This record gives sequence, C-alpha cells and structure tokens, in this order.
Amino acid sequence: ACGPGAPGGWDGPAVLAGHRALGQLVVVRPEFATDPPSGAVLDAEGTAALTPLAGPAVLVTAVAPDALRLRRTLDAALRQLA
Repeated sequence: ACGPGAPGGWDGPAVLAGHRALGQLVVVRPEFATDPPSGAVLDAEGTAALTPLAGPAVLVTAVAPDALRLRRTLDAALRQLA
C-alpha cells in the first residue's frame, strides 16, 4: 500500500525512494499489432518503464517526486510513442 493513510515507510528508499506520485498510461495504436514497441526504461533516471501488452497496446508506468513531474514524464513517454 502507498499514499495517504498507508503505514509509514512506503515512500522510503526500499520502496519508492521518495517518489510519492505514481501513474500509468495505456496507449493503444493499431500499428502496434504489426510493429509493437519493446519493453524499455524510458528516462535517464529509470523512473518510467514501457511494457508491451497483448493486442496493439503498451503500458507506461512512472513514479515521480510530485504530480507535476509525473505528468511531464508521462507526457514525454506519449510523445516518444507518437
């Protein structure tokens, strides 16, 4: 469990290392059926990952210190997939 109301320690170095915001983005594109992206770490800090899904879709999961950085990370991932 993480977030407000969760037991202490969830955002410590062993779990999220101070990254208090977590988000996901599902991108579905017909062209992924024939040319799917490979799984990858999407940023230099290693806080965003791309995971191929069944069908023509991928899942981007990211963590960040705050909501603004999370939004910027997910927006950058979406631009990479365009």
